[in-house]
Amino acid sequence: MPLEPKDIISAALALTALLVSLVTFALNYRHARQGAVQARKPVLIFEYDGGTGWLIRNVGAGPALNVIVAQQRVGGKWFNPVRVPPLSKDGRFILEWLNHVNTTGLGATYTDTEQLPYTSTCGNDLSAVCKGTKFGPWAESQIGRHWNHPPYVEGAS
Repeated sequence: MPLEPKDIISAALALTALLVSLVTFALNYRHARQGAVQARKPVLIFEYDGGTGWLIRNVGAGPALNVIVAQQRVGGKWFNPVRVPPLSKDGRFILEWLNHVNTTGLGATYTDTEQLPYTSTCGNDLSAVCKGTKFGPWAESQIGRHWNHPPYVEGAS
């Protein structure tokens, strides 16, 4: 028995409605996931204070965990990784070992509460924050600790 044109139209409309529903669900799910990430995403920035020197501040929405601060030589090589304590939302930490260094770039790698990695960099007064780890990793034995790390001395290796 051949299909009637009205049956074909009904089936096409039903299929279209199903596809629109699936696309809408997928877009809403994606939007909800992005909102959840933004609600917990830490954003670390480097600030310079003429009296204190360099500090790192969390201006994001969630805590920054597993924070490693490093320096970048002109030409791109990262060095001097130092682990610092976690930074709460609105938290800050003075990077005492950096003193008033102005010949290197600075960077930090860190994770959020879901272990998603991020990187923040600062050099020539330009700042950037991006997903993922853009430098490192280092062996744990190569990472200094902020409480016993010697101050950075210009020109020393």
